Amino acid sequence: MEEKKYVMTDEPCETIDIKKLSKLDKKTSYSIRTELSTGLSLAIVYFIFIFSVPAINWFRPDWAFAKMFGGMSYSWFLTTIVAMAMAFIIAYLHTKLYERWERKSLEMSRMEKKENMVSEQTSQVKTKGATSSVQASFLESKEETLL
Repeated sequence: MEEKKYVMTDEPCETIDIKKLSKLDKKTSYSIRTELSTGLSLAIVYFIFIFSVPAINWFRPDWAFAKMFGGMSYSWFLTTIVAMAMAFIIAYLHTKLYERWERKSLEMSRMEKKENMVSEQTSQVKTKGATSSVQASFLESKEETLL
């Protein structure tokens, strides 16, 4: 049994020149762009919420430190319970938006396949028509030489 040779992390490795890489296709580019915009917008909403809690503590301490049920303050409630709920909601929204994009992408690829099949069939019919017209003209010329 052969031993696998591992590369240590402190050994130099080859580098990849970004300029030599080919451009992404339209589908992958669109996917990356939508994922980035969705992720950024949802992250911005979450960060606004997270950074608003200290602002509420600073500007409205009477409300933020008032006791709720069980002795929990509103500030603590926002930081724990609401933040966790927001994380789940954001994850749910991100998943649903991704699934919607994936469904749309799948439908578009199916439509492209159908269009390609139709165009191939029409080109085959045109080719057969051209071949039969060439054969007909060949037969006519052959008949003329026999006469």
